[in-house]
Amino acid sequence: MPMNDTSLRYLEMLRQIPRLPNGITATDLHRKLQSLGYEIDKRSVERDLIKLSAPPILFPLTTSESRPFLWSWTREADLTHLPALNPATALTLELASHHLASLLPRNALVALEPLFKSARKVLDETAQTGLARWSDKVAVVPENQPLLPASVSGSVHEAVHQALLTEKRLEISYRAAGQERPKRYPVNPLGLVSRGGGYYLVATARDYPEARNFALHRMVSATLLDEPTTKPAGFNLRRYIAEHGFELPLGGDINIELRVSPWLAGYLDERKLSPDQTLTPIRGREEQRLNATVANTDQLRWWLRSFGPNVEVVKPASLRRTLANEYAEMAELYQK
Repeated sequence: MPMNDTSLRYLEMLRQIPRLPNGITATDLHRKLQSLGYEIDKRSVERDLIKLSAPPILFPLTTSESRPFLWSWTREADLTHLPALNPATALTLELASHHLASLLPRNALVALEPLFKSARKVLDETAQTGLARWSDKVAVVPENQPLLPASVSGSVHEAVHQALLTEKRLEISYRAAGQERPKRYPVNPLGLVSRGGGYYLVATARDYPEARNFALHRMVSATLLDEPTTKPAGFNLRRYIAEHGFELPLGGDINIELRVSPWLAGYLDERKLSPDQTLTPIRGREEQRLNATVANTDQLRWWLRSFGPNVEVVKPASLRRTLANEYAEMAELYQK
């Protein structure tokens, strides 16, 4: 028989009740149910507790004889068959199925699919609660021009996931950007990163110690080897990313000075470039002066170009010259 909202509420109530010697009051239980999206008053919770602990249902529940009247499962109660999926957990699984599936290994996805289906069922059956409608009220929107995801072979994705999961080497046939013919060589997988709609394997090639980024969509093939991965001493994926492993570094940090338009000044006042960023008015001009310490990367140049005439690089002089030359070439293109 399909569960309705009342049945799910009963299950949630039973999950929230601890075993003796611990207990929970009807007031606290009411508060927990409301936080999960159940519209119910405290008196109804009290009636439900009495109903669940009395014939013909007769769950092994007990309550203390004096205030604050704590409800508990008896010490002997068998709780092993109590379902574990509540609306909050179901919502988490539903969001994970949409946003994390491509980062999970296939065997994990296969194992999780029944849970994903159960989660969808729970949310369908609690359609009147706020949690059930949450996934219809949140979205992730790309900040930059959206691009279609690059095509990745299913066998490549599977081999990469297996290599990371089992910590084994891969032999890949890889066609680097701008190259016509792929090259074949072994790599030591260290991590998988999702960036801008693409997926990148962080790995060392052959026996070299430096980590590199390999785009999965440029892998013609990937074969799992029966050899353990060789990991560089002290390697940490999050530290590698934080140290600009995906931003094409062109040097160390630099101090930049920009002249920015009024609207861009407002935008960057809300979303700062760096902790030490300052914005100061320029006498006699609408623009403001921005100073900040930032990483010297190709990504920085992409970002500056995206604002066109709304930003002018004042310092460093080398960056100003680079962009000035690029804009001069661009102007020639548009004059033809």
